[in-house]
Amino acid sequence: MNNKPIIILSIFILLVVGVAVAYFIFPEFGSKISRVVDLTPDKPKVIENENLVIPDTQKITGSDGRVVEKGNVETPLVPKNEGEKIIVARAVLTVNGSYDKALGEAKSWADDVKLVFVKSLGAVTLEGKSSQWQVVFVAKSKTKKAYEVIIQADQVVSKKEIDSTATGADLPKTWIDSGEAVKILQLMPQYSSVSVSVITLFYDNNSKGWNYGFITSIGATSIKL
Repeated sequence: MNNKPIIILSIFILLVVGVAVAYFIFPEFGSKISRVVDLTPDKPKVIENENLVIPDTQKITGSDGRVVEKGNVETPLVPKNEGEKIIVARAVLTVNGSYDKALGEAKSWADDVKLVFVKSLGAVTLEGKSSQWQVVFVAKSKTKKAYEVIIQADQVVSKKEIDSTATGADLPKTWIDSGEAVKILQLMPQYSSVSVSVITLFYDNNSKGWNYGFITSIGATSIKL
């Protein structure tokens, strides 16, 4: 009779019992094991308490929507694990949502408003949302003036007339939202290990077209609408 399987099973049981006894007699032994073999999955980073500041904008030019500084929070475009994912608690609106929210405010300023740009001022998500947006309009009936609307979460927190030399334009009848623009960027191999910190939608006067702009960890890039 072959007793080899029984012997192997007995050794395994003894090892399991030995580890269990050592864990209860010496609790620090168990903590060492847990540090070596950590079965707890990484959790996404949650951005809750951002220092969202209403900008003190006095004037805008045609380049304000295109040239922006790096944001305070970098969101990996292609997270490798749960620990690399970013959740922004106050990110509610996309570019489209913030534009719709601001448009009603702008039309109370002038009926003939044209969009100049939409820019994220807070942390952004891979769904194309941000905790704070700056939306700027101009109008032919308001010479050298613009109207700025600031949105935090889904609430308008500031609206004012400012000086301007910028040009606005109508959006196309159909256009992709910021979440779809992020997905396009994610599919580009050169951005597989890159983070994004700012999303903008701006009108390019030279090409007479709309673009999504991104500030990433390797520089600025854009996608035509």
